[in-house]
Amino acid sequence: MSFNHSAEYQLEQAILPIFSSVSNLNIYTTNRVGAKLFPYVTISARPSRQLIDPYSGVYEIDVSIDYSQTSAKYSESQFDEQYLNVFSELYSPDLPLNAKIQENATDIKIYMARISSQSPTIEIAKRAWRKGLVLTAFVTYDQTPIQDAYSYQFDDSKNSMYLATI
Repeated sequence: MSFNHSAEYQLEQAILPIFSSVSNLNIYTTNRVGAKLFPYVTISARPSRQLIDPYSGVYEIDVSIDYSQTSAKYSESQFDEQYLNVFSELYSPDLPLNAKIQENATDIKIYMARISSQSPTIEIAKRAWRKGLVLTAFVTYDQTPIQDAYSYQFDDSKNSMYLATI
């Protein structure tokens, strides 16, 4: 399975639009390479373990979400204020976190999502503030069948062309 179809990638892509309403904020995911422009949020998902039993298809995925801003222009208190404004986007009075992420998800089902830890504010070597949190989600692939599979004729004796879909 390619990275673009993995549950981690799909989860990163579902979280990304949550921060898009914050003005002047650059948002990057794991597959982003090259320089990043301040201020920015990085979203990086990695699988933790498979739940229930080894072949259940339900995964626990940890998502690191880090906010960075230059320390040349902003004090630590200004940075902390901006950090709270950015991460307030994860909260909603009418939707739980998993439902808010699920609104943007296409190929996965999110059963549970919670903020499991927070990292302290640090000043990194490149004159920047960084602070983040870890979001833990229980995810499985969406069980909706592939629409094109309905048109296949499986009674054909030369059915090897269907193996890529199955």
